[in-house]
Amino acid sequence: MEEEKFLHILDEIEKRHVVQIPRWRVFLKRFSFWLLAAISVITGSIAMATAIYVFVDNDFIADHATIHQLFLQRPWLADLVESIPYIWLVVLLLFTLVAFFGFRHTKKGYRYSAPKVIGASLLSSLLLSLALNTFDVGGYIHRYLVENVHVYNKLIVSNEQRWSNARNGWLGGKVILVDNTTHLIILKGFKGRIWLIDFTTAKLDPKMQIVRGRYLKITGIKTGKQTFQAISIQSWEKKYDRRKVAPSKNVPHERKPDVAPLQVI
Repeated sequence: MEEEKFLHILDEIEKRHVVQIPRWRVFLKRFSFWLLAAISVITGSIAMATAIYVFVDNDFIADHATIHQLFLQRPWLADLVESIPYIWLVVLLLFTLVAFFGFRHTKKGYRYSAPKVIGASLLSSLLLSLALNTFDVGGYIHRYLVENVHVYNKLIVSNEQRWSNARNGWLGGKVILVDNTTHLIILKGFKGRIWLIDFTTAKLDPKMQIVRGRYLKITGIKTGKQTFQAISIQSWEKKYDRRKVAPSKNVPHERKPDVAPLQVI
């Protein structure tokens, strides 16, 4: 009886032209799915880290000094809804599904239900994104895309866009050069335009240094096509952002301003 079964199996193998798969190929296939799942989780964590940065970087989250003025321009709820980084959430969802696909095709992946796998993937992405943001990875990615990929600005509403409104008195950007003798700043805005900022009478935080490479938020009056009279200047970085910008040797050492610090209303 057993011999008949064995012969039957051999006949089926011959009919179907079955060949033995090399062990290395099986290993490579399993490894590929694990690698796909791992890369997807990492990519999802980068998307989540950037999404967290974009949302937390908004002024209604951490900057109470000028929030009342921002809300005069648009309702709080509308600003909150628009500030949700939908594009990064879509990217996160996409790579979570890819991670699910990769994991389910591993050797024992079929044993786990879809909600458990997706939940574990999202949790892994969240924990890794928090670790990445301790090194400001989300901020660097977001800032690079804002300054170099114009399509990105159409897909997301960020704080950089709010502070690219010189006509209404809101100007942000990166310090290219500062001269404390003439009280002038050369600033590169987030849309690529170069601005000449006069901060002679501007209110400054005594602890803040205006140095080359630092990002600033400046309120004031547009006085020309590329000139701006500053009323108040704030550092862009929030309390959660621990980045430090070392003063450049080519920039004069900053003296402490003789004005009162910006009051929180």
